[in-house]
Amino acid sequence: MDFTPWGNPSKEWQSFAAANSVMLGISEDHLPPLMQQANTNKTRTTMSKHLFQSTGLNKLVATQDHVVPTRDGQSITVRSYRPVLLGSKPLPGYVYHHGGGFIFGALDTELFNCSWLAHSLSMTVVHVCYRHTPQVQGLTPWHDALDGFEWVATHTEILGIDASRIVVGGISAGASLTAQVVQSELRRARETGAPNRVKGQVLGIPSLLHWKAFPYHLFAGKERTSMVQCKDAPILNFKRLNLFSALLGDEIDPSHPTWSPGLADEEDLKGMPPAAFLVAGLDPLRDEGLLYATKLKNAGVRTNVHIFPGLPHVFYAFVQLPSHKRWNEAMLGCLRWAAADEDGWIIESPPVMPSFMERAPAATSSTDTVIVGASKSNTEVNAGTTL
Repeated sequence: MDFTPWGNPSKEWQSFAAANSVMLGISEDHLPPLMQQANTNKTRTTMSKHLFQSTGLNKLVATQDHVVPTRDGQSITVRSYRPVLLGSKPLPGYVYHHGGGFIFGALDTELFNCSWLAHSLSMTVVHVCYRHTPQVQGLTPWHDALDGFEWVATHTEILGIDASRIVVGGISAGASLTAQVVQSELRRARETGAPNRVKGQVLGIPSLLHWKAFPYHLFAGKERTSMVQCKDAPILNFKRLNLFSALLGDEIDPSHPTWSPGLADEEDLKGMPPAAFLVAGLDPLRDEGLLYATKLKNAGVRTNVHIFPGLPHVFYAFVQLPSHKRWNEAMLGCLRWAAADEDGWIIESPPVMPSFMERAPAATSSTDTVIVGASKSNTEVNAGTTL
């Protein structure tokens, strides 16, 4: 395999980077992890709450928090989002895992993203807020995701979810959790003979391998992998990738199937629910997403892959990029596709009211966006903290 042609910086990115070199050079990597976490979560929360209010979503989407017990005797919180004008009828469900390198993210950082998805797609979105490093290490985030999904799947009635239409998804680190949840559910269905409770899956710029377990032998050459080609890429480079994985500790074998779900054998992936991917070309994680998509396709799984050539990890966080809008459109399309019936036909629900996006400020964004400063002519986004 060789996906290097998609790793050359696009003219779109080159132009943007030249005009925003100072902003792109800002980094907090020198700060202690807890300080980085606090600063990033504060920024993301502030903007998320602002957009939730200013776009009117606070009046269109109802939220409710639920405490979920975990296997280690602790608990996590999941937050559900439902369009208020659709009443209590069962809706398709989206179990969502945020991105953030396993260190960033909180309930309120996803307030706008989840409410936007719930309103735009007439779905019940359930955000599983797993625990983060450096407070925890090892496989705790994956175990939290598994416990969160099990709770959602067994409480669909109180959540207002159609149990036959549950989609699981996530961004970056959250996509790793997604892959593990879906693989675990497939094993459960095989072992028990019970139906698979996952209708479809959506993996955005997914992290699916520990970098120490990267299967270089499957590619045209080590130098022709994204791990090497994009080691100095903007936003997410190898140094940051190593930093984030180091915070998880080194007690677990990097090739552990939970830690590296992308290493699963094709035979074990047969019977998987449909999988949609959104992959950035100028991203060290590019090849693990495309490798996993290839394995699923070879295993007979329906796949839907969107590739954004020459753009870095979380590029969509920069609202000035033309591809920002296309990412949002692709994300909505992937979720619709993943929740559709086998023939792929989608019956659109009548809108509950005119789209709030028609009234939203031009600089609003979605799907893990962090906007840290704005003026009449420009909006600056710190994408380096949304992984």
